[in-house]
Amino acid sequence: MMIFTALPTAKFIMKKEILWTPVIGQYAKLLGCVAVDRGKRGQAIDKMVRDVRDGRQEAGQLIIYTQGTRVPPGVKAPYKVGTGVLYEQLQQTCVPVATNVGVLWPKGGIMRKPGAAVIEFLDPIDPNLSRADFMAELEQVVETKSNALMREVGFDADATS
Repeated sequence: MMIFTALPTAKFIMKKEILWTPVIGQYAKLLGCVAVDRGKRGQAIDKMVRDVRDGRQEAGQLIIYTQGTRVPPGVKAPYKVGTGVLYEQLQQTCVPVATNVGVLWPKGGIMRKPGAAVIEFLDPIDPNLSRADFMAELEQVVETKSNALMREVGFDADATS
């Protein structure tokens, strides 16, 4: 939710099941978030690219969890190809974001830990890289900065790897 304070027209690319979540699903529909069927990955990516490119989605900043979901701090999970496909097909600049939020607001729990939750916008990645080079750069800059932000609140991601 923190990201909405920084982006005026943010739209998450999210699994379609979230649309059925009380309150959150209603807001997602109102915001024009892009719901995808993760069980049909190839079709979901094609539909997502078409909807954005053809203007079926109103203009806004697309937000995608590159690993497909929130990943607990210190856990290594591959970056999903959908991010690279969007980058390649839409030919738009990508602004990576790093965060330490997972340390303070754990996934699946209601307990919050004290500390300053931070999201940091990183240097933009221009739309001229190959998909493979983009994915490698994206992962390197996001993971490096996120690990640094987590260390600032006392979590050493490198020690859990």
